[in-house]
Amino acid sequence: MAIEVIHSPLLVLGSLIVAIMGAFTALRLTSNLRNASIEKRKIRVSQGAFALGTSIWSMHFIAMLAVNFSVPISYDLLRTLASALISVLVVGLAFLSLHFGVRTRKSILVAGILTGFGISGMHYLGMSAISKNIIITYSTFGIVLAIGVGILASIVALELAYGDRSLLSITIGSVVLGIAITAMHHTAMHFSVFSENVNAADIPPSPLNNEALALIVMVSSFVLCGLFLLMAFPSANKTPENDGAAISSTVSGTDIADSSNFVGASEAEKHDDADATKSIKIPYEQNNVVKFISAHNIHAIGADGHYTSLYIGADKLFCPWSISRIKDSLDPEEFIPVHRSFLVNKNHVVGLKRDKNKTFCVIGENSEFEIPVARSQIAKLRTLLQSS
Repeated sequence: MAIEVIHSPLLVLGSLIVAIMGAFTALRLTSNLRNASIEKRKIRVSQGAFALGTSIWSMHFIAMLAVNFSVPISYDLLRTLASALISVLVVGLAFLSLHFGVRTRKSILVAGILTGFGISGMHYLGMSAISKNIIITYSTFGIVLAIGVGILASIVALELAYGDRSLLSITIGSVVLGIAITAMHHTAMHFSVFSENVNAADIPPSPLNNEALALIVMVSSFVLCGLFLLMAFPSANKTPENDGAAISSTVSGTDIADSSNFVGASEAEKHDDADATKSIKIPYEQNNVVKFISAHNIHAIGADGHYTSLYIGADKLFCPWSISRIKDSLDPEEFIPVHRSFLVNKNHVVGLKRDKNKTFCVIGENSEFEIPVARSQIAKLRTLLQSS
């Protein structure tokens, strides 16, 4: 006979708060790591994976305590621990894919899929730990839907959190990820049927009621997350919020040349001259190495999702900064917004080209490439070029 599943709204809310707190801790711990040493990145990624993985487990456990099964249940200790471990490991793989190598939309997609499977794997392995006095029946549709919800919501959450890596985007991403964890759990529960096994041995009731046990788990989760955040707080204040290779305009060419984290000159760096150190250095990634180039020597900048492309001669380089961040850092007299997705360095514009109803900036001495110009910017651009 099926058991009617009744949830405690207060404990359901508590499980959601734990999930959001764990997500925020993990995402905050793994911010500002682009220029960190490999060793520091490994430590932070491990801490973030542990914080999020254990929070996923805590959310599941509290949400299960929110259910009144009308019969006493217990959990197999080994499977319960294994469910927490698989959550930490899979989430750790997701963070590794994001923080080692060039971060792209594809890597965020892969990380979201891994996170979704980590949430789902933890849930179903945790459910298998319930004592045999309850029989659980799953539907194939319910399993597929629950996993799909976990994956899709995780991808959205990571897209939001790994946008400009500001505190606001991390917070919004944390809320969405916490909702994703909770939504996956309750979707799976909705399509699960619980029946009492009359042939199973009686289980004595727990000395602690569900509310007290849930409170212990919640407090433990918050203490753990709080300790991790406190450990990360001093170093988090030393660099800007953005995770994308943050660097101030005070960094000099000597500082970069002496750093062991950066290697020899690329084609882009060959454009640097004696005045380059007077300009802000813009980061770009090449062969998994973060390098820097003087803004004076950048011909144009184009938006590429959450990131940007730097155009220097015939080179097109990946930059982890958003176009809005770069725009705020540059001299508005030098870099002109000719299109909502492009900024051009007026010193490298050689002319304007008309092609039917469209206008393009011709960039570079050898006319290496063309940048579209919005109609509203044509007259302003022509005036600026004539006066320069």
